[in-house]
Amino acid sequence: MKLPMPMHEYDQVIEINRNNSLEMADLQNHKKRQDIEVDNARLILTSPNGTRYSVTVDNSGNLSASSL
Repeated sequence: MKLPMPMHEYDQVIEINRNNSLEMADLQNHKKRQDIEVDNARLILTSPNGTRYSVTVDNSGNLSASSL
């Protein structure tokens, strides 16, 4: 996120817009101690040697990983 430089004088409308931008961006962040759902996105994990894997689950709950 790139925020504009602060104005030399206070402007309530600009501050409201800035706060709204920050709140909207914060909603996109994953939080500690909260569940994470990726829906249609992929879960990609990287192994210690740098290989990347896409993790999926089938309708029976079986997990599988495919290298990318």
